[in-house]
Amino acid sequence: MTHTPTPSQTVVAWDGTDPAKSALDWALARSADGGEFTLVHVLDHTVSSADYFVEESTVERAREVLTDEADRVGQQHAALTVHADLRSGDPIAELRGLSGADTLVVVGTHRRRGSTLRYEWSLGARLASSANGPVAIIPESDNMNRTGIVVGVDGSAASAAAVDFAAAEADRTGQELHAIHAWQEPLVWRDTSQPDARFLQSIESSHRRILDESLLAVSRRFPALHIRASLLRGAPQSALLDAAHGAALLVVGNHGLKGVTKLLLGSVSHSIVLNIQSPLVVIPAPPV
Repeated sequence: MTHTPTPSQTVVAWDGTDPAKSALDWALARSADGGEFTLVHVLDHTVSSADYFVEESTVERAREVLTDEADRVGQQHAALTVHADLRSGDPIAELRGLSGADTLVVVGTHRRRGSTLRYEWSLGARLASSANGPVAIIPESDNMNRTGIVVGVDGSAASAAAVDFAAAEADRTGQELHAIHAWQEPLVWRDTSQPDARFLQSIESSHRRILDESLLAVSRRFPALHIRASLLRGAPQSALLDAAHGAALLVVGNHGLKGVTKLLLGSVSHSIVLNIQSPLVVIPAPPV
């Protein structure tokens, strides 16, 4: 069986803001054992007109600040090989170009407050929809003591990749893996009639099989891993967000939407990004 490779490289989107600092802190904690680590600052050329240019002094100052931060990280984390990468252009395109199966791209985001409309086209949401590998979206720290890794399960290829990633993270960190599969009755029954109890039970049993079969491979791969499986009736977005409230990490697969997979996340992952409260990793479906 082919497993999702555990990323050996980490790329952190850096601009000195509080969300970027939270992203950096999370990525450093995850990479404590060493590896390749790159701080990337993209000077955004999409915010102005086509003839936009950055003054040379601005570029040099940005390079100096980025290099100083990379040097600081390298001095404090000797096990890491730290690089500084200053780029200019479209941040989404540049970060997407750095993403891949062996690379985790980490971006920060503001903690969600008020209407979610302002986050519809956030850097994290846009990047996670089109990246070539896993994307971690880290909200500003709330200083909560978080434990456990939650993963969404639905039986798809994207979900299988998410379960594989989450299991590897849980095993590596010695935490519990909480796998959640949420199901709902067919739409045709809602608000029209009461579904037959026996038929509902058969539907629930089929969803139980989906959950159990999705966890077979990781339970064999990580025999010491503590796995908690939850089959819940209700909207998957709500189930995952509720379970992830105090979790160290939430992992979801991204199906995308046919025809616009390079623009939008699937409905569940998109809703979770809009309401993010805990660190989140979005895993794309493997190429077919």
